[in-house]
Amino acid sequence: AGGEEEPRAQNEYLEVLKKRVEEARQRERDRGVFIRMRDFVDDILFKYNITSGLYMLDPWERVVFNLVALLVLLLVVFSGYRQVVFVLNFLS
Repeated sequence: AGGEEEPRAQNEYLEVLKKRVEEARQRERDRGVFIRMRDFVDDILFKYNITSGLYMLDPWERVVFNLVALLVLLLVVFSGYRQVVFVLNFLS
């Protein structure tokens, strides 16, 4: 009798898990698109902070680092734009 109760208990447990997963999926579908977008952006920022090691900096240090990184990125884009314009003017 003990051998039959164990598979029945496992099946009941699996049914409960399936029900919980379906409820979680339904809650996810019921959430608004803006909340899901906000969660996506939060997730990207979290991964950025963890990957770059910024999570161990103070908030003001993180702001300074991000400003310097943004400035470098803008200078690279601007220089690339100027170089492309120069080369295209040279070729024409």
